[in-house]
Amino acid sequence: MKNFTEPLIENKVFHIYTRGIDKKPIFLSDKHYRSFLWKYQKKVSPYVDTYAFCLLGNHFHLLVRIKTYEEIDKLTDLKLLPKPKGRVGLFISRTLGNIMNSHAQMFNRATDRTGGLFESPFRRKPVESLIYLTHLIKYIHLNPVKHEIYGNYEFYPYSSYQEYLKFKPRIINKKEGLNFFGNQAIFEKFHETDTSTEEKISKILIE
Repeated sequence: MKNFTEPLIENKVFHIYTRGIDKKPIFLSDKHYRSFLWKYQKKVSPYVDTYAFCLLGNHFHLLVRIKTYEEIDKLTDLKLLPKPKGRVGLFISRTLGNIMNSHAQMFNRATDRTGGLFESPFRRKPVESLIYLTHLIKYIHLNPVKHEIYGNYEFYPYSSYQEYLKFKPRIINKKEGLNFFGNQAIFEKFHETDTSTEEKISKILIE
């Protein structure tokens, strides 16, 4: 297994992913999924452009661009968000780590267990090309089908694909995400095409 743990860097796109210790579940109910997404929306998404996400039973995927300090500074003036102290990437790593710890505590209380829940540290892989980025978005959205968790990726409730279909998404940067493909119609058609490239992507990740 490759250990992708390099620092998050401003203005770069990263695929962030991790799974439960020993591949055990990290989400058991709708409440678990929605609680994690709510925390991510409030604590992390203002500092990144999210292009894709998918939460599954024992792992999750995020595809994000780390915003620059200048971008964040403008946002914090408007929304009274905490400003990063030091490197933006380190701030985001710690914030995401805090969310995972909070989720683990909630999960442990609900299931009468103790100890860590997620493999640590979470993995992050820089995305260097537009072609790889578009296939990665598709790969993330097709994960529920790949793992035989859900029969149709279009209706899976815990991925960003549904957000791309909404007029006002909560988490993703829909405009920028669609621009990578050209428009909504191409985006949807791209998800229906051959998946051989996405299979190659899966070989270097945690599954």
